[in-house]
Order: sequence, then C-alpha cells, then structure tokens
Amino acid sequence: MNTATQTGGVVRVRIRGIYATALTRLIIDAGFQVVQPSRVIADRFNLPQLTLPADVTIKNSDSDPSELLIVGYEWAVDKVLEKLREPLPYSFYWRSSLPLHATVKARIRGLSGDVCIAEVSGVEAELLVGREECEPGREVVASVVRPGVKPGERPRLAPGARVIGDYAILMESVRPRATVSEHVRNPEKRAELVVLASEYTERGLSVHWRSSSQHADPQVLTQHLRELYNALLEVRERAEKSEPGVYSVGEAVVLVRLSSVDKATLDRIRDTVVPTIELHHSVKSLAPGFSAVVDYAEKLKARGVDSGLLSEALLEMIGESLVSSRSVKLVHVKPDGTVVELGRGEVKNAYMDRGRLIVVVERRVRSRGVYDGLGVEKEPGDRIVTEIDTSSWLIKHTYYSRSGEVKGVYINVNTPPEVSEDSIVYLDLEVDVVRRPGEKPRIIDEEELRKALEAGIITEKLYQEAMEKARKALGS
Repeated sequence: MNTATQTGGVVRVRIRGIYATALTRLIIDAGFQVVQPSRVIADRFNLPQLTLPADVTIKNSDSDPSELLIVGYEWAVDKVLEKLREPLPYSFYWRSSLPLHATVKARIRGLSGDVCIAEVSGVEAELLVGREECEPGREVVASVVRPGVKPGERPRLAPGARVIGDYAILMESVRPRATVSEHVRNPEKRAELVVLASEYTERGLSVHWRSSSQHADPQVLTQHLRELYNALLEVRERAEKSEPGVYSVGEAVVLVRLSSVDKATLDRIRDTVVPTIELHHSVKSLAPGFSAVVDYAEKLKARGVDSGLLSEALLEMIGESLVSSRSVKLVHVKPDGTVVELGRGEVKNAYMDRGRLIVVVERRVRSRGVYDGLGVEKEPGDRIVTEIDTSSWLIKHTYYSRSGEVKGVYINVNTPPEVSEDSIVYLDLEVDVVRRPGEKPRIIDEEELRKALEAGIITEKLYQEAMEKARKALGS
C-alpha cells in the first residue's frame, strides 16, 4: 500500500511553508528524497519534479507558524525525527499517542459527561457513539480520526475499521461517500477519482483520495483500492478476534514548537542556500508585519551589506514598535503545550546593547493572593518589574510592595525570548530560581523539567542547558 519499505526504502519527504528552504537542505543532507517540491524549492536545489507520494510531510502549522507539523507513516517519521532532533535540540517535541487513521479495538470505560471514554493500549480516548451505546466493558472496532498530540489531548475514535495507503484512505462508514483532497484542484481529475471510488461506496465503504492521487494513473489507483479493500477485510477480521490494541498502520503526527535558538540555526542553514539574515524565521513566524523588511534586508545582504548590521537594525525596529505600542504581552509556552499569557505590562524601556534588545516591563497588581514559587503575599498596588534580554536564557521578575520594598525575585529559565510587534514569546523550561529577602536563592520545579525529558518532549541537551542556566542563576 505504500511503495517504500519499512526496512530499507529511502524516505520520501514533502516540504512546505516558511521553513521549506532550510528543511530541504537538512532533508537532502540526511539522505532522504524530496518529492513534490514547490517550484521555488525545485529551482533553488535543482531538484527534479518528482510526483511520487510522500512518506512524510513537513510544514509549519496553520494555527501557530512557530510549530512544525510532521505527518507520515510512523516508521518514516521516526527516521526524520532522528535527523531533526540533532540540529534542532532546543525545541519542544509532541507526538500523537495513537496513530492517525489506524484501526484499533477499544474497550469502553463509560461516560464522562456527554463523552464516551474508551481505552486503547493504555491510552484514554473519546469514542464517537451515542450515550445508549456507551456500555462499560464493551469492545468496539474503531479508527483514529483525531490523534492526541500534546499532553492531555485525548485521541478521538469513530466506529469502523479503516486502512491508509499512499493514494487513498478506505474506511467503513454509516454514510458511504467519496471525498477528494482540497489540493486536487483539477475538476476532471476530481470527477475521475469519484468514479473510481464508486465500486467501493456501493459496497457501503467511504473513500478519501489523498493529494498524491492527482499524479497517479487510473490503473494504479484501481489496483491501490483493491489492495486497500483486501487489507481492510483482513484488519477487521483480526481486530474482531483479538484483544484491544492497534491493528493497522496509521500516521504519526508530531508538532515541534521551535525555539528562538533553533530558528536561528535554520536561519544559518537557509543562508547556505540563499542570502538570509538572522531573525528571518523568527520574524516570518511571529512578526509578519516586518516580513517585507526582512526581504529588503536580504536583498541588501546579497549586495554586500553587512548581515550583522542588518539584523541589529531589524531588532531595533521591532523594539521601537514595542515602545510605540506602550504595552506588551509576556507569553510563555510550557512543555505540556499550555500557552500562558502573563498579562500586559507597560514598556518602561527598550534599547539595544551589544547586538541584543533589552526590554523592561512593569505590571501593576490589582488583586490579592500569593505569588507562585515565592509563597509571598500578593497585594493590590504591588509592582512587578521584568527585565528581558533577547540573548539570555533567563528572565528576571522583581516584586515590589506599594512602598517600594522588594518582596522577592523570581528568575524564569527559558529559551531566549523572541519579540513580535506586541508580544515577547519564549519556551518556558519549568525549572526556576526564587529568592526571598534575607534568604538564599533556590531552584524549584526541577522535577517538572525531568518529566518533560522522560516524556520525550525535550532533548537531553535542552535539559542540561536549562539546569546549567538555573545553577548559574543561583549566584545572580
């Protein structure tokens, strides 16, 4: 059903999005084959226009351009990740708990509110059945229609088996129909695909044609559907006779939340192909309002203007934008995928110092409570002054009382911050350093960072970097 073998075939990779040039360089150097390249990428790398189906697709996420979305056969995704984690070790990696489009046998646990909860191989999932069908202990053959990728996200299952191949997905369905990928835009080809699927929709099955189907001959697609049909019958029979588990090949779905450090690495890799300044990928993903400035700066670089000066001028412009907006959001992304906004603060100062941007932000406290980590009383009228350095792995928050006395210092360990028109964004590394007046500073939440390492969300290299920065912060 897929033409590359799991043991020795060359992995075929399709690449799209704002990181395409740098990723193409990485993928080619890793010995993989780039298929279906865009015209720009084909020209830059002198690649043939191979229309073979991809084993893996890599592109930036539509919902967050700072995230890479990697989707493909599990064996192929494993190989790609092995090559990406080495040059990009300072990012978060989240992987689906169940393979997308796989056939599974689930055991129902019961209702949680209006949601039917089932379990597959120790993974808790949502099963799309009515309340009356959600009988605890009942076993159901189903397929994964939404993978749980970030921690805490439940996969979603729909009743019925399905199998996936290079060109199509064949599935059991209560409403048989043929659908075609939106990327197949030729009306004649779409009509041809619907006709080819009619033999199976008449048997009560649904067919979804993948984008790669637009490049294949009808004879190949006909044979492909026949193979999928035989595989579907075999999978259904095997799942019915066996214990709960996963019974067909699906697709791994991985999200990589890129840090500023790894984006800078991609900048340097892209620069080996076309003139690229530092902050290229950071701006393209977080500050699109400055995208044209980046393009212009790179034209100047191609004409011999110093790249470092161009990058500094760009960062200075972004800093000036922050000052003019007067307020800024502090946004940190946690290893569990949670995005926390610390609230807007007033920009008290923003200036360049030896190639880095320094931003000082002040927030006023309006409610009562206790400051996390410090265990100090929070009172209306308190001030929180935050010092941000775009080259530093530390952000310092100093808490002042209404009368100006220091209540405590909280040093956040994180990847070096990125700056957009109205936000400062970074990956929070859980471990922090706190200091109360009259006490020695101490490291907190180290166990949370280790959990992220054990879950494969962070690399050993990022774990060691975070701990090293925390230990140095003890003396600050």
